Amino acid sequence: MNIENILIEGDGSGDAYGNINNKEIDISCSNEDLLNQSYFFSIYKTDDELNKQEQIGKVEMTYMDVYMAEETGYGVFDLFDLIDSEKQGVCEYLFDFDGEQNDKYVGIDRDVLYIDKIFIEEKYRNIGIGSLIVKELPKLIKQILKLKPGCLVLFANPFEIENDKFKPTRDKKKIKKLIDFYTKNGFERIKETQYLVKNMDKII
Repeated sequence: MNIENILIEGDGSGDAYGNINNKEIDISCSNEDLLNQSYFFSIYKTDDELNKQEQIGKVEMTYMDVYMAEETGYGVFDLFDLIDSEKQGVCEYLFDFDGEQNDKYVGIDRDVLYIDKIFIEEKYRNIGIGSLIVKELPKLIKQILKLKPGCLVLFANPFEIENDKFKPTRDKKKIKKLIDFYTKNGFERIKETQYLVKNMDKII
């Protein structure tokens, strides 16, 4: 498969258009919760004319609006706690109890983009698609979605699909491999945790 022959397409509402490697993309936002906006896009294999052939992956993200939360009376920890314990767990590394960001991990724009899932079908792995998506994420976020997060953050939690459901694994070798993948692609591991972060101020 030619890595150039991929199409990224969103679903939901609030479409935003742009391109990656001169290919058209459509990324969408669901605005049901203004404090925690969900973004989705699907990755397709295409022919040379960009006609979709099959879906080969997906990305799910949550944009956590720290500024809006504070303006409406929520503390940073309240904002993270609104979603789930996994996201709450990383908050203590990104912000102190007064809500000030840790400048090592979070840039001047304090909002957080949490990457919930980056999934590539097994037969399309190890040919550079995942690395391409991770590399292009900051550009997609800033130039296409017009968002300004202070950091990208994720929890290195390998999973597979079984019976159409995502099933995480606790396999230490797979966890290490995933951590190595993200650190190779510009993320920094937060201490000895499975959290990884990319400070957007440090991206040239």
